[in-house]
Amino acid sequence: MLLMRYDIPLEDAAQVAAVRARAAERGPRFDGMAGLDWKLFLVDPVEPCYATLYAWNDPAAATRFLDGPFFEALVASFGRPEVRLLLPRLVTPPPRDLRHMTRTDDGADLAPDLSALDPQDGAIFNARWGDLGRIAEGRRFEVMYLAHGSASTHGN
Repeated sequence: MLLMRYDIPLEDAAQVAAVRARAAERGPRFDGMAGLDWKLFLVDPVEPCYATLYAWNDPAAATRFLDGPFFEALVASFGRPEVRLLLPRLVTPPPRDLRHMTRTDDGADLAPDLSALDPQDGAIFNARWGDLGRIAEGRRFEVMYLAHGSASTHGN
């Protein structure tokens, strides 16, 4: 498995609303995508940011995605984001009804559901699924859409 993520800073509430509409429209296009286990479409409306988190069961599928029309459309809309590849240490698939995720990029222990190493800088990326009230630290995101690819290995 290979994890991949990127963040796109947003200017204001209008851009947050536009990203919500984009996720609602484009999210279902990722359902059934070859080589993809799952993808989270995320937004932080407090510190406006559009973020993604992918779990690929086939690294070649990740390459095809980055070379393909979906990523090309994202680049055309937002510019090319810094794509970070992550090597998983612990991956608990997100539940189908996931509404929130909290993450840290500094290795802080969230009792993570997902933990990965960023080989670029050695940082530990941790994520926790679920209720924001249970988590005191980390950046908080709303899940706008959870896509399940053709390689999805869970049915929760």
